[in-house]
Amino acid sequence: MSEQNKAVVRRIIEEHWNRKNPSLVAELFSTNCALRTPDGPLQGQEGASLLYNAYATAFPDFRVGVDDTIADGNKVVVRYTFTGTQKGQLAAVPASGRQVSVQGIVIFRLMGAMVDDVHFVWDKFALLQQIGALPASGPAAAQVAS
Repeated sequence: MSEQNKAVVRRIIEEHWNRKNPSLVAELFSTNCALRTPDGPLQGQEGASLLYNAYATAFPDFRVGVDDTIADGNKVVVRYTFTGTQKGQLAAVPASGRQVSVQGIVIFRLMGAMVDDVHFVWDKFALLQQIGALPASGPAAAQVAS
C-alpha cells in the first residue's frame, strides 16, 4: 500500500505541479478532500485547484523539488523545496520579479488511490521576505531598523 500511495504523491508532484497539469485534480484528490495550508484551510477538488492556481499564477515557473519521502500505511510525508520567480500577484502582493526558494513539509493521507487529507507546512515568513512583502531579518536588518 505504501508504494502505491507514494506513486500517487509522485504523480501530484511531477505531473500535476511540476508539469503544470491542473486537470489532474479530479483524478488525484477526493471530492471532499481537506487541505490545510499556511494560507488557510481549503476544501475539496475546488480547494486543490484554488491552491494550484494561486501559486501557478504568482510563480508560473515554479518547481517542487523532493528532498525526502516517507510512507507509512495510508500516509505519505514529503519534505520539499519550492522554487520559482514571482511574476504574478500572490494574494495582495504584486509581482516582484524575485526568485524564491522555500522549504516545506506536506503530509498526504490517501483513501484508495486518491488524496483525502493534506497538511502543508511551509516557511511563509521566508516566502514573504523573499518577494519583498516583509523586511529581511537577521543582523543586517536589525542594524537598518536601529
